[in-house]
Amino acid sequence: MTRGARLRIVAVAFAAAGGMLLSCSAPTAAMKKEASARMEMGVTYLEQRNLPAAMRELTKAKELDPDNPAIDMMLGLAYQKRGDLEKAEEYLREAVRKKPDYAEGHNNLGNLLSLQGKSEEAIREYEKAVANVTYPTPEYAYYNMGREYARLKDLPKAEAMYHRAIVLRPSFVEAYRELAMIQSEEGKWKEAVRTLEKMVEIAPFYARGWMDLGRLYLRLDRPGEGLEAFRNAMDNSNDPVLRAEAAGYIDIILEQERR
Repeated sequence: MTRGARLRIVAVAFAAAGGMLLSCSAPTAAMKKEASARMEMGVTYLEQRNLPAAMRELTKAKELDPDNPAIDMMLGLAYQKRGDLEKAEEYLREAVRKKPDYAEGHNNLGNLLSLQGKSEEAIREYEKAVANVTYPTPEYAYYNMGREYARLKDLPKAEAMYHRAIVLRPSFVEAYRELAMIQSEEGKWKEAVRTLEKMVEIAPFYARGWMDLGRLYLRLDRPGEGLEAFRNAMDNSNDPVLRAEAAGYIDIILEQERR
């Protein structure tokens, strides 16, 4: 082999190595920008329930910016919607591995573990979420912890978590309702009534809340207030099942009053 031929082979080898290095290099600013745009499109498609399009955009985003934990989290949520919980957990764990203080990632991982019936593991993830003082919506993690403690039958802790959620977000209607259910289960009927009264004050058009409140009024032998609650439930719902249920209670109260 001539010296010139050897030099050409070496040059080709270096060119190939340079290509490999280039392919493994960090993404450019343009690549990151495109990845972010594709992730946003993926989120939009997820909201529109267009799962194939969402998966396509998110997969491409990861190819462009493989170290972005937000993309991993969204891929995890996409796989969760697809029903592949194992793959979803893989991506969500990857997201929090890359960014240990990723509050949204920990909260979503907790939700996935909850779906799998792993309440204690889920609680640990929610605790990691609320530990980040910059987390903008910690009330959701506290609400989720309340749900898991309720499943574990640790009612005092469940009650405490719902109270924290409400303190952080006084308009959190779902937290009021779950808190009232826990208080009822603990036999704290009057406290449960006060909780639901506050809830319907905040959300006067919440028909299901009025139904819950009406039943508690009847339990406490307050039929007049129960009658008003059930009428409010009917006035604020188009659901034929709920309306029929409320009408049944109204008939019972009116029949008792006629006796």
